[in-house]
Amino acid sequence: MSWIRTLIPVFALAVCAPSLALAQTSGCTGFKEAMVRAAGDLKPEFIKPLVVSRGAGAGLDNFDLVTRARIDGVLRCKEEAFVGFEAKITVPADARLVAQFDKVQEAALVAALKWAPSRAEATARRMANDAAEYLRGSQERGDIIFSGRVEEHAGGGVDIGLLWTLNERNFIILTGQ
Repeated sequence: MSWIRTLIPVFALAVCAPSLALAQTSGCTGFKEAMVRAAGDLKPEFIKPLVVSRGAGAGLDNFDLVTRARIDGVLRCKEEAFVGFEAKITVPADARLVAQFDKVQEAALVAALKWAPSRAEATARRMANDAAEYLRGSQERGDIIFSGRVEEHAGGGVDIGLLWTLNERNFIILTGQ
């Protein structure tokens, strides 16, 4: 019978841990404010675009990212809850744009997950190196579609992903909402 008493807290932790980690992500307003602080001289702003749809994405608020660089981005929220963030650039890109894109990725990780800047930078750099390697491998194999894709599970139902092709680089943060 004592093993049941031991299992109850373990089971409760397993059930509650994802929601606890998800609670660590910023809300929508918190993400926007933290992103502006973390991105510095890129001066990011989030604007609400006019969207005409037939129910796709119902209940989600989309905000377009506007920066001083050629970086496209979308923030998705459900009421005040952060749902996801996507940013992309087209390639080939000059070194300055790639550095700015790296800065946006790092700022998004800091804003969404409340990570330290050093952790965000290390994660973004590691994932970029892996995506570049997978893209090279895809080209060497002669895949039909050349791509390098990397995913990382940040815990609590939060996933981070990079998708690189010969035409663009995409960075994605998604929650389980």
